[in-house]
Amino acid sequence: MSQEGAYSELKPVWWFAREGKLPEAPKQVQLILSDTCNQSCSFCAYRMDGYTSNELFMGESEAAAYGHNNPKRMIPKDRALRFIDEFKEAGVLAVQFTGGGEPTVHPDHEEIFRKALRSDLRCSLVSNGVRWSSKLIHELLIRFDWVRVSIDASTAESYAALRRTPQTNWNRVWRNVQDLAESIAAHGTPTSLGLGFVVTPENYQEIPEFARVASESGAHNIRFSAMFSPQDEFPFAMIHGEILKHIRRAREYERDDFKVYDNFGSRLQDLKQGRPDYGFCSYQYYTAYVGGDMNAYRCCVLAYNRRGLIQGGNLKDRSFAEFWKSQERKDDLEALDARGCERCQFNAKNRNMLYVMGDAPTHAEFP
Repeated sequence: MSQEGAYSELKPVWWFAREGKLPEAPKQVQLILSDTCNQSCSFCAYRMDGYTSNELFMGESEAAAYGHNNPKRMIPKDRALRFIDEFKEAGVLAVQFTGGGEPTVHPDHEEIFRKALRSDLRCSLVSNGVRWSSKLIHELLIRFDWVRVSIDASTAESYAALRRTPQTNWNRVWRNVQDLAESIAAHGTPTSLGLGFVVTPENYQEIPEFARVASESGAHNIRFSAMFSPQDEFPFAMIHGEILKHIRRAREYERDDFKVYDNFGSRLQDLKQGRPDYGFCSYQYYTAYVGGDMNAYRCCVLAYNRRGLIQGGNLKDRSFAEFWKSQERKDDLEALDARGCERCQFNAKNRNMLYVMGDAPTHAEFP
């Protein structure tokens, strides 16, 4: 496997693979401003006992008032603002604000978002949509590349039960979704507004109704994905066919301006497979993950997990650019054998990269 090659933001991901090289900087950083959340979803990987991403999640932190396995931990504002500068210095192109916890629980999230936009980083947000302000909706999010709101239910009752949150938040979230959709349309920005639905044994029958409500909200797409469960590796064995039928019904609401993305099947296949059947992980070179504990992890699946920790990646006082260029980081990523991971949701990406980086890939010039 070749060592990392010269980086240029003008060259797409496939170019590096075709040349047998890897970029010197990740294309994207997932920055976890807050590990504290104002909800406590029953299927949250970070809060689910026994899951890989729960191993180090609480750490030494005091528990937050709401929910279980919910730490009081955020990146200080000054450090978060410096991270933005350090990402630019390293050559990062985009930053995704996600969890961990809920990004907008961080009291300074709007200032941090604004700094990222002013720094010409392409921005995205994964949020539960509860704490959005008018300024956030109408001044900042309309300049993001994409926003995804996690909802996972078609009624206020099931929403409150699944996400362990007051029912009053149901109407608040949909108002915010509609406000953002209207603002995007009014300003003519290319922001993509998506809604997330994690399929569980409790909510799968709501899939068609969720698609109907979502199609009327002004959102541009919905994404269905499968819950991972450490207690039951195959929680959908008895209902798999019915779920696929419901997703087919959801597709009936598709229009030119509203798409339904089915990630359920691929996630379920990843779950069934378990350990990857390949050794080299290219994904960790293209997307970096900085946790709310200010440690660097190799991916979101291995976040807050000892296997996921990258050597030299304690970034409380160390620059991200310095860390990413360090030999210890390069050695750590190179030493990983993906077959030692319990599961991976990036199998398709890694297999495609392995093919293109092979000795004799065909048609690699046609991305």
